[in-house]
Amino acid sequence: MLPGQNSKPRVLVIENGIAVTGSVKSIVRSSQVLRERFDFVFLLPSNSQASAYVKMKGFTVEEIPMRELKSDVLAVLVYGPILVINLIRFVRLLRRYKIDLIHSNDFYNLIPCIYKMLGGHLPYICHVRFMPSRFPRILVGLWCFLHKRYASTVIAVSQALKRELIYADKVKVIGDGLPSEEIEYSKATSNIILYPANFTRGKGHEYALRSFEAISTKYPTWKLRVIGSDFGLKKNADYKKELVAMAAGLGIEKQVEWGDFSQNMASEYKASSIVLNFSESESFSLTCLEALYYGRPVIATDSGGPAEIIDHGESGLMVPTGDVVSMYLAMEALMQDADRRERMGLVGRTRVRERYSLEQTMYRLRDQYLAVINV
Repeated sequence: MLPGQNSKPRVLVIENGIAVTGSVKSIVRSSQVLRERFDFVFLLPSNSQASAYVKMKGFTVEEIPMRELKSDVLAVLVYGPILVINLIRFVRLLRRYKIDLIHSNDFYNLIPCIYKMLGGHLPYICHVRFMPSRFPRILVGLWCFLHKRYASTVIAVSQALKRELIYADKVKVIGDGLPSEEIEYSKATSNIILYPANFTRGKGHEYALRSFEAISTKYPTWKLRVIGSDFGLKKNADYKKELVAMAAGLGIEKQVEWGDFSQNMASEYKASSIVLNFSESESFSLTCLEALYYGRPVIATDSGGPAEIIDHGESGLMVPTGDVVSMYLAMEALMQDADRRERMGLVGRTRVRERYSLEQTMYRLRDQYLAVINV
């Protein structure tokens, strides 16, 4: 896509993801649906693994060396100069592509705020996709102040997330949309429990291993399949090694399968009978949404967003965060009752299609775009 080729409004999506995360997948899905009405350009960090994914979906991608604001002194010192340089690059991109709207898909990216602070005329929407309580209060307070002051609209992906923000007047709650492919329901026949989560601390992998160990000898034919990406980061690769060693120490290494990030998650969900999410904090949970979409019951922690996706006892089971006993009891309840698993899967499959339809998600995002651009 080159500037000036058509009259569609142009949206610049800023995404800090260095890999294909749920955040990246969600904004790409909505952009695919809305591309008949808008043109999209994605701005990603240099050398992001997500670039190939976004390009594969047919979008233009630009990259700049983004830097996150962290609490150590060196990071703070480096952040300011890089922010200034990136702001110059950012303004050039706005002009080059004749952008009409900026969509910041990351709450902590300050480029749009500074752009507006310095007199930039283009409107921007801020999308909040993480629970603010995960970050230092001083940073959250700064981010909230700036976006409240300069963003045209703030979008939260769940009511749980909105409740953690210190302002509410600008916040619209719009959940993430469903996968684009429509497939027929297939009955689960395997003895596979799927744990789809990237290898970052806080995603609850340890709880999955401990709870599975508690019932592994009673159900020797069942397997726990853990898949995700380490984003190419040493700290995440080390974390995965710790988990593999933990499984061996628990004596369940023969019943645990390890996989990397999959481009075909539909096949992973369909090959499983139960899906788990034992994260310590979830603003939404694309994995819960996708599992139910493909007709698989979910056991998830009451960690924020999952409680708005899952109906406890009907489409899945909710357990307290960090409660291994509740986790393995919930797992066993579904492992020993195939009929209940199927009923839950079918209920979930129907309900997410109702709650997270195009009209409830992506078309509401479209309406926000149009309202801000005033077209």
